[in-house]
Amino acid sequence: MKKPLSLLFIVIIISSFLTSCGQSLSRYSVTYTDVFDTVTNITAYAKSQTEFDKAATAAHNELLRLHKLYDIYNEYDGIINLATLNRLCGASEQKVDKDIEYLLKTGLSYAEKTDGKLNIAAGALTGLWHDCIKNGGGLPSDEELYEAKKHISYKSVRLENGALFFEDPDIKLDVGAIAKGYAADRAASVLVSNGINDFLINAGGNVVPHGKKPDGEWKIGIQDPDKPGGQYRFKMAVSDRSVVTSGSYERFFTYGGKTYSHIIDTDTLYPADRYVSVTVLCVDSADGDALSTALFCMSVQDGKALLKEKGADALWIYADGGYEKTDGFKIDE
Repeated sequence: MKKPLSLLFIVIIISSFLTSCGQSLSRYSVTYTDVFDTVTNITAYAKSQTEFDKAATAAHNELLRLHKLYDIYNEYDGIINLATLNRLCGASEQKVDKDIEYLLKTGLSYAEKTDGKLNIAAGALTGLWHDCIKNGGGLPSDEELYEAKKHISYKSVRLENGALFFEDPDIKLDVGAIAKGYAADRAASVLVSNGINDFLINAGGNVVPHGKKPDGEWKIGIQDPDKPGGQYRFKMAVSDRSVVTSGSYERFFTYGGKTYSHIIDTDTLYPADRYVSVTVLCVDSADGDALSTALFCMSVQDGKALLKEKGADALWIYADGGYEKTDGFKIDE
């Protein structure tokens, strides 16, 4: 049976006013529920409601644009999105939007670095599990899983000079592991370009802080996986570094008394169960998205090697409540 889950699993502790260069700034906030199948909140300090509304609307419009562009389930008039490309690229080469090109290049790079632990070409496999989560039905059969495994090679995705082609016509792209992070980064850039410099975006666990709040750095709470609904296990201070959490409690379904998460291990073909949550601290939310998903399917030792290469830090929480972290991930218990 499918269970509802709160996607706002990072608690943001904020204050109300900020004074900068003699200008009093007030705190404003808005929440959207129509992008990337999650709840997105923008909290910012601005000179007026008008200034905030203009910037937030521009950021929301950018999120909506990218939401449609990266949608693998629905096509839209006037754009060639990933759903369209999944339908066409097995038969013919297609020109792609620059934002799709960037995201696919990032995803393919991570696929190489992680030996497919993060695999944007695994849509044939993840689609089977997506249907289970959506419909709350039974599990995919072994035959279905093994057949899907034949068609998840990221090396079959050819992206050259802005054109995309699948050497295996049954390849399906799924960028769910990285799209939201990139979109959150883009929304942050839009806020800055509209004169908002002190803000925090929380896109369903992709937290992008910029600037500061009244008492200095932003205070972030990381949810306790055993206590959904806003209770947090750790807190930390961040400034201009993104915090991204992937959790087995984010989207899941229960069958036969066992819970299955939405993060699929392409080696086992089943949902990953090494950890209940992985939180990554890094500069870009897109990298945080990719890393938190990949680390969910890797040993801590291998994960630490990847984090060192990318200049990032992480916190792993186990089902028994234990945890591990890199030295650079500073927390208060």
